[in-house]
Amino acid sequence: MLGAAVALFSALSFSLSDVFARRGVAVAPPAYGAFATVLMGVPMFALGALFTGQLLNYAELSGKGYLLMAAAGLVHYVVGRYFNYAAVQAIGAARSSPVQSLTLPYSVIVALLLLDEGITTGMAIGMGLILVGPAIMVERQKPRAAIVAAETVLEPALYGEPLPPAPTQFELRQAEGYAFALIAAVSYGSSPVLIRAALEDTHGLAIFGGFISYAAAGAFLLVTLALPQRRHMLQALTPRVFRAFFGAGFAVFVAQMLRFIALGMASVAVVATLLRFASIFTLLLSWLFNRDLERITWRLVIGVLLSVGGAVLMVVTAAD
Repeated sequence: MLGAAVALFSALSFSLSDVFARRGVAVAPPAYGAFATVLMGVPMFALGALFTGQLLNYAELSGKGYLLMAAAGLVHYVVGRYFNYAAVQAIGAARSSPVQSLTLPYSVIVALLLLDEGITTGMAIGMGLILVGPAIMVERQKPRAAIVAAETVLEPALYGEPLPPAPTQFELRQAEGYAFALIAAVSYGSSPVLIRAALEDTHGLAIFGGFISYAAAGAFLLVTLALPQRRHMLQALTPRVFRAFFGAGFAVFVAQMLRFIALGMASVAVVATLLRFASIFTLLLSWLFNRDLERITWRLVIGVLLSVGGAVLMVVTAAD
């Protein structure tokens, strides 16, 4: 029960992160946001592990556990976060969040295959609702132009083009936006299984595990600065860019810390399900704070409710 409550607060923090990120990608490319927030997360998680005393118990995590946590960091923070921010830039946080509900059936199926966690008929029905929700949400007609401040060209997937000199206007880009959200969903759905496998033989090293994941992702991104096409990245991380993504970075740190704690206390299915309540939180927060950057329609609302309804059915069935 406590693990479920922690997962729900994690969902709220993830929603705040995406709402802040929507503002950030209006003034900087997604790559800069991913780079800045990962680097911010390393010292934050280091301090969290130190204050909780978990840093002193580093020997409790096996060599295999370190490798699994590092792999989770690369999958989640390098791949998943970039494509999440790219999707938020293309279609908005309110639209990209329900698509990421697909992490739930993906995580449950992988957990079923690798961790011997069960699946029931009710969970299968819930998965079906989660699949229907994002499908209903897709616009059947070309949406009207969204007047937002952002660059017109999205940089390559491994973080590319310099910060544009001036913002321009663009239309909501549904095809690439939903594709990016799907890639992020697969990445986010893979990391919980790796985390669960790494922490199953430890005694509450969730925050230290998060530090290892962030450190691995941060080290990888710093190494890529050796590439000629990436050398502009540090110069481009100006105070303007950090300010744009500071709220997103801090909120996602809190969300990830709570997520790691929840995964150390509850099953992958329960945690992944409750994290999907982030879709409702994101919808509400986007309507309150980002109405100038989002396109909120009844189709979107229905899609979100169906996705979350499927998640509720899955968690109730899993708890029985």
